[in-house]
Amino acid sequence: MRHKTTAISYFFFSQALADGLRITFSILAPVLFFRHIGMFEMGLAISLGAICVNITDIPGPMIHKRNGLLVASALIFLASMISGLFHIHVVLTALIIGAFTFFLTLFAVYGIRAASVGSAALLVLILSMSHETQSFREVLLRSTLVGAGALWYSAISLLLSTMRPYRMAQRALGECIRETAKFLSMKAEFYNPKTGLENNYRNLLSQQVIVNEKQNELRELLFKTRQIVKDSSGTGRSLMLTFVETVDLYEQILASYYNYDAIREKYGHSGILKKISWLIRRMSFELNDIGFAIQSNLAYKKDPRLSKKIEELRTFAANVKLGNPEDQLVLQKITDNMDTIYHSIHELSNYFDTGIPEKPGRPIEHKPFVNHQDYSPEVFIDNFTFQSSAFRHSLRVSIACLAGFIVAHLLNYGNHSYWILITLVFIMKPAFGLTKKRNIERLAGTAAGGIIGIIVLYFFRDPQVEFAFLLFLMVGTYTFMRINYIAMVIFTTPYVLIMFKLLGSGYMSVIEERIIDTGIGCSIALLAGYLLFPKWEAEELEDHIRHVLNANLSYLENFRLMVSGRSPGLVNYKLARKEVFISSANLSAAFQRMLSEPRKKRRNSDKVYEFVVLNHVLSSNIAGLSADTLSENTAACSVEELKILEKIRQELQACLDEKIILKEAGEPLPRETTACANNPGLKQQLEFILRLSTDIYKARKEIRVAD
Repeated sequence: MRHKTTAISYFFFSQALADGLRITFSILAPVLFFRHIGMFEMGLAISLGAICVNITDIPGPMIHKRNGLLVASALIFLASMISGLFHIHVVLTALIIGAFTFFLTLFAVYGIRAASVGSAALLVLILSMSHETQSFREVLLRSTLVGAGALWYSAISLLLSTMRPYRMAQRALGECIRETAKFLSMKAEFYNPKTGLENNYRNLLSQQVIVNEKQNELRELLFKTRQIVKDSSGTGRSLMLTFVETVDLYEQILASYYNYDAIREKYGHSGILKKISWLIRRMSFELNDIGFAIQSNLAYKKDPRLSKKIEELRTFAANVKLGNPEDQLVLQKITDNMDTIYHSIHELSNYFDTGIPEKPGRPIEHKPFVNHQDYSPEVFIDNFTFQSSAFRHSLRVSIACLAGFIVAHLLNYGNHSYWILITLVFIMKPAFGLTKKRNIERLAGTAAGGIIGIIVLYFFRDPQVEFAFLLFLMVGTYTFMRINYIAMVIFTTPYVLIMFKLLGSGYMSVIEERIIDTGIGCSIALLAGYLLFPKWEAEELEDHIRHVLNANLSYLENFRLMVSGRSPGLVNYKLARKEVFISSANLSAAFQRMLSEPRKKRRNSDKVYEFVVLNHVLSSNIAGLSADTLSENTAACSVEELKILEKIRQELQACLDEKIILKEAGEPLPRETTACANNPGLKQQLEFILRLSTDIYKARKEIRVAD
């Protein structure tokens, strides 16, 4: 019950809902105003510009937001002009569709924002083709109004962002903390004997992808916003420090890996696992509360009972009767780790303190963590090759849209055949698995939304009530636009039906046409994704595997420098950690996409899954050792331990280069071994990682053989 209540509270203070309300106002205001003064068609044209340009208004630094909106506004005007002037002939229209879908889709080589700019221009290009042939003057007037609508929306968005410069960052930080809290809550399930470990791992790896996405979005927003970076004493610094603490906390949560099969077997009878699971879940609630307070800009009230509960757990663990003294050390390690996580969560509450002082030894170095997008023409030109997945995707979308246009022209059964092209443009993705997922969501959402629309229009015939439903559905559409595609489609379909009903069209013919167009568009998209030079994830896995191995090698090297008395530097360490987080999340995401592809296109799924899990365990163990070393400020390592570290490095290096001949590679990993816990000594922990790296090498070798 608490989880549902918190989720609802998060939603009402989310950036998504704020965007939904702003977009709805920006679209409706011109229509209502110009209708009031008797110029309804002008209002519709202005609203069309606002509808198209809002696609580009994704979260990010102010300068990127401004540039994206202005470039999109200019392209929207040009696309409207070209579409209005040159759709007089079928062949010419087909050529325009083919060329523009290719070039505008290829904008994706410049990043997500540029891709959204291309989508906005494509949308207005397609929608403008539905109008009857007009004179040059009429086309110019309408295109000017559409462009003015784009500028109108841009002005509102930029004005609100300027008035509340920190609000977007606060919401993004709150969402990042919330997803981290979910990750922590999933850790609790590993101590619940009733849950399946494999299913837990799958959920954890999926959540790892989401956490990584939120961290990257927030890193981009914070580190590229000049006002936040330069604010050394106020809200900006609070946001920066809290984000740094959140990433450190995530590393600490990630580091808490144990052999859960062995733990359940050894301690299941004692009752302590239920207590551990409950307390971890309770800490995740506390973390959730902090995220909600930051996101909603409200006060945070600390739960004073948590500290006491941890002490009670420590006492209980000390009194558990175990035959092997080493098993007691495992419980001590677990409780110590939970105590560290609790204090890290408590550190986040410093956000609510005023006048945060500069932390000694913790300068905020942000420049090395910022990725800069190259917008030079060479980037675009260099992708004109079949070796580029962006080129193949753009060509695929172009051919699919041409096919959709031809089908719509041949059938000629309605006035809204452009829905086929819109379906194609917005559900086709570079990866077949993503296209398939969008396909299913589009069909299911359209069917469900159509039923809702028919029910509303059948039972509520009062125009004022219909308009109230229209408002609600518009807010829902633009709220879920970037966070939940199927929810957006469910809201969009009745929204479109009611809109056409209010404009005087028969809603039954509209819903019939929309369902047919959606079915045609989805069918073409699925066929194109499968037949036209597709990108199968199995072909891309090799790159992801190499990236994650290189990242873990760099992470391990930073730890080796720590324990050999040479500091790698905090910035270098955190950069290595960042690469591990990103590469691991990318590998997990690629594996998940592969599972959604046809079976015959997958390669050795079981071994790839084993490799993904083993690398997650490896990262967790390196993180645990590094965190312990940093917190204890120690740099002691014997010659023997350094030799083990070198063997680990050799094993991982051999995964990258099969020509390396392994020496003393270590024994296979025994299932009853518990990571970093059977013995508190560094040597035992390193020996575990060595056995783990051997298993990684074997899994990697089997994947190579299968390929």
